[in-house]
Amino acid sequence: MDGTLATAQDGGGTMTTRTVLFSIGLAMMAAMPARASAWELFRSENGDVREGNELLAAGDHAGALAAYDRAARALPSEAGVHLDRGLALLAAGQLDPAREALRLATEPPASREIRGAAHYNLGLAFYQQADAAAGEENHEEAQRLFREAADAFRSSLRQVPGNRDAGWNLELALRRIREQEEQQQQQDQQEQQDQQDQQQQDQQDQQQQDQQDQQQQDQQDQQQQDQQDQQQQDQQDQQQDQQDSQQQDQQDDSSDSGERDDQQQQDSQDSQQPGESPEGQREDQPSGESESEASGTQERSLPPDMERVLDALQDGEENLERSMARARGQREQRRVERDW
Repeated sequence: MDGTLATAQDGGGTMTTRTVLFSIGLAMMAAMPARASAWELFRSENGDVREGNELLAAGDHAGALAAYDRAARALPSEAGVHLDRGLALLAAGQLDPAREALRLATEPPASREIRGAAHYNLGLAFYQQADAAAGEENHEEAQRLFREAADAFRSSLRQVPGNRDAGWNLELALRRIREQEEQQQQQDQQEQQDQQDQQQQDQQDQQQQDQQDQQQQDQQDQQQQDQQDQQQQDQQDQQQDQQDSQQQDQQDDSSDSGERDDQQQQDSQDSQQPGESPEGQREDQPSGESESEASGTQERSLPPDMERVLDALQDGEENLERSMARARGQREQRRVERDW
């Protein structure tokens, strides 16, 4: 088989006196190459039928269809009129209306020849629709329509067993069914593979997104931790500064207090004169009674500053004051400084 679909048929065999042999091919239907056929349009005494036949032969599909519509209204039970009308619709590419008209021609009491031709052309209509679906890679729909076409060609062969064109087209429809099954299987496998690839890609994208989200979360957590650490460090520094300030204030207060105590002591010592108090007499100057006792062996045991004081008493009151001042200066030098 060369894959060429046999052409449309209009009726055949030994028909009534209203039917003669005539051939129309797919040259009227540009979709398919022509293959010789031994069938002729239905003929009738009806003028609309004659006009439709003439217009269809001339390629005026719209005019032929209008004439056949008038004939169908006048002869609604005439299967041949429905057959001619279906052929005009088929030639015009109106496949769904053509199928409806051809189905009317397959019902009794139509002759076997007319029913065979109607099934045959019905198969052509299904075949063309299936071929269009296959071109759109709608393999499921193409398989369904090719099976419809194959069933129609089988029905035509049952009505007219010797119709070689019907047998040819049946084999071609079955081959196209197998092709569509294989392509459907390949398509299913490809879709399954594409689905798996998409799932893998989605998983990879999700993993990548999760990683990005985790990194972003980690960065946010780290920033929060850094802020907390900084706040804690600032608080510690502030507390340390407060402690240092308090300690410094305490040291300053202690130093000031010690200086005030020293100053008060110094002022108290400066304000005291010899003979003013018993304690002063013991610390700064010996009493008159002590002077008498200082003679002899005890005079040598007096401190040098006291000896100078006694000597100064002899030089007068003015020399006594200068000696007292020098003595105070020497004591201040010997005083141990306070360790702060």
